[in-house]
Amino acid sequence: MKKDKLNQDKIIGVIAGTSVDTQFGLTFLEEKNIKCIGAPISLTPQEQTELQVLNKDNLTKLVFAKVCDLKEQGATNIMIYCNSLSGAIDLEGLQLRSPLPIITPLDAYKALSCKFQTFGLISANCQSSANIERVILTNNPTAKVIGVSNLQIVEDIESRLSPEDIIKNHSLPQVIQAIVGSGVQTLILGCTHFDYIANSLSEQISDTSIFLPSNYMLNQLLKPSS
Repeated sequence: MKKDKLNQDKIIGVIAGTSVDTQFGLTFLEEKNIKCIGAPISLTPQEQTELQVLNKDNLTKLVFAKVCDLKEQGATNIMIYCNSLSGAIDLEGLQLRSPLPIITPLDAYKALSCKFQTFGLISANCQSSANIERVILTNNPTAKVIGVSNLQIVEDIESRLSPEDIIKNHSLPQVIQAIVGSGVQTLILGCTHFDYIANSLSEQISDTSIFLPSNYMLNQLLKPSS
């Protein structure tokens, strides 16, 4: 009962790159009976990538404005439900200025970093891969991160292709087999869009451990405030 009451008291503001992954974040929380409201940053994955590569300061200001808007709408906590966005902004500066606590997928990778020594990674773009690798190596300097990035997978998810078709079209079991062949101990799906294909993918690579940051972020959000 106490946990249920805690869930009712919190309203999670979800910020993500596009309306699609924002909705993924909202659906993830709503399925657990958690109140939430959302705010996308961009119209398309390509627009999001361009903002992340070219306009770090402006992007940080935009996210800060979204945080303030969500607070005005009643949000008590912020979840940035986007790997690439989390790494493309001045996250430390944003967290210092933010009127609300912020959790991101990068927090999940920090917690994961010392549990394994060799990580596989599939991400949306190369910048996201670099940012995830940086978090892992900052906390575990001897770790290895072996991965690929593919924005087309994100665009196919936005177009609502079936998970099975996406997995087949991008030869993901074969790609993952090549990564795992290098000795990885866990495979990070380093884009929140990839939750869309995670179940179907796990059925085809059942011998590989898949890590998604969503549940870690949820557990952190539901911790009592200090």
